[in-house]
Amino acid sequence: MWSAVYHRSMAPRLTRRHALAGGTTALLGGTAGCLRGEPPEGTVDYAALDQIEWETAPPLKETTAGTPKPVFREYIADEDPNTVLILFHNATLDSRMLRPLASAIADTGVAHVITPDIRGHGPEPIRRGDTDYVGQLIDDLQAIVSTANGLQRPEPLDEFGTVIIGGHGAGGGFATRIGADPLGDSLADAYLLLAPHLGRLLTPTTQRAFGGWQEFNAQSMLLAGTLNGLGIGVYNDTEVLRYEMPESARYGGETLSYTFRLATELVPDEHTAITELGQPTLTLVGNDDEAVEPAAYESLLADTEGHELSLLDGVSHLELMAHPQTLEQTVAWIDSLGG
Repeated sequence: MWSAVYHRSMAPRLTRRHALAGGTTALLGGTAGCLRGEPPEGTVDYAALDQIEWETAPPLKETTAGTPKPVFREYIADEDPNTVLILFHNATLDSRMLRPLASAIADTGVAHVITPDIRGHGPEPIRRGDTDYVGQLIDDLQAIVSTANGLQRPEPLDEFGTVIIGGHGAGGGFATRIGADPLGDSLADAYLLLAPHLGRLLTPTTQRAFGGWQEFNAQSMLLAGTLNGLGIGVYNDTEVLRYEMPESARYGGETLSYTFRLATELVPDEHTAITELGQPTLTLVGNDDEAVEPAAYESLLADTEGHELSLLDGVSHLELMAHPQTLEQTVAWIDSLGG
């Protein structure tokens, strides 16, 4: 029933066992909320996509891992700064939609920017809305940071002076999941979170069903999550999420449903995970966001050391990824890191 890399080579890697256990916690923790009735009508405002010339995004590049995934786009800054930002896109979209922000950041010279296509998304998804196993997105990130000859340098990204991992929406949820792990201090030097998805249900920072944008299959999520807790992945390919996207906003590369395996990795285990990031963190949220609750981030992060939060006036969920306020505050923060 439907209802509403890490970058330090000596660091031990996140294990599949950790990912399985975390996924069970995240999904089971929110499943009860699926039984509260139908989600509200509506969806996020996709009009912001009309302002993005995503066709001009750089071509996709492959890692040196010898596999067709992961793939990413490069935005090379002048004067070759020793800082790189790896920035993940929102749910339903792909890395091309980050072109305005990524290009503008690189143009300022404060950082090079890498925008991966999250596995299961984009023009070359392999299997749209799906991965091979829980934990594969973390492996993909490791492949990206260990790839040599990127950004016109012979060394891999993990040898940059400052590595920032960030994301918008679901990409921000993935970044939060990485940073909140006990090994998070080894994964990056800082985190950039743009309206991060911190949980799907029973989460104070999330509007119910993300404002009507997402639908959940409660029974499938519960079944797959329970079995994963036992180390059984037989239902991991079950579709558990659907997204409402108007026909007028569809561009041919959208991803409108996720399997359990993919959905598991795009939110942290608990919404409070954002307070556990041990590295400098900037979180930006638009005051007009239709999917999250901006004021809830203020309450959540009020006493979190090393974490900066800014609520941007008049900015919606998708506008955030290409808004001048986002650029201005992101560039100032990166510059303050002194990479």
